[in-house]
Amino acid sequence: MSVPRGEEGRVQAAGSGGAPAFPAQERVDLAELEPGSAAELPLRLATARLACFPTDTVYGIGGRLSPATAAAVTAAKRRDRGKPLQVIFPNREALFAAVALGRRLTDACLRLLPGPVTLVIPYPEGFDGPPAGEVVHEQRRAIGADGRIVVRTLGVRVPRWPTPARVLGALTFPLVSSSANRSGAPAPARLVDVDPGILAACDLVLDAGPAGGAASTVVDLTLYEERGRWRLLREGALTADDVAERLARRRDDLPRV
Repeated sequence: MSVPRGEEGRVQAAGSGGAPAFPAQERVDLAELEPGSAAELPLRLATARLACFPTDTVYGIGGRLSPATAAAVTAAKRRDRGKPLQVIFPNREALFAAVALGRRLTDACLRLLPGPVTLVIPYPEGFDGPPAGEVVHEQRRAIGADGRIVVRTLGVRVPRWPTPARVLGALTFPLVSSSANRSGAPAPARLVDVDPGILAACDLVLDAGPAGGAASTVVDLTLYEERGRWRLLREGALTADDVAERLARRRDDLPRV
């Protein structure tokens, strides 16, 4: 199924004594993927230990949602254990099927997704996903008294998949993921910019050419359902004004993200 580029099609890194340090690596050029191979890609991605793949923002690493994949992502990035990972859904329908959202949160998802946005929502009850994150809201409970609301969170994405990677929009399962960089390093917009150690840890590499380049905008929606309040945690491909406009406009008159 792979579309190798020279000798890069299969890679096996050697450890001590010639033993393989990583599994055989399969590289796929999504722009040259034939229909038969495209039909096999979901199964290959579902069974990969760790995959590197493009989104509409930067390249990410991850795979089918499972504790083993989450652990592989954390190890490859040299990331602190327990630090939250995001979940990428192939399309909005998959998100709505997996996560029960209220009316306001559903509306916000319809306005902001798909696109270069990570939505931070309350961790869904019964959702079997990566470790929860946490956000804190300061609030005034009474005159002269301050209070804090601590909310367990899940970061969700639905990319607007780049043209060569649109086959990923037809997946039937979510991906636990993070950007394909060591913790603290810049996120890569091109496959060639992915840290060699991270790339070597992947047994499946999907190449779709340059990604968008700007990181996703992170929007905190943890109080949106109850209070209609949101805040920007990180500005990226969209500005705060962009988000505000999309949340305020009529949905049938929204521009493409």
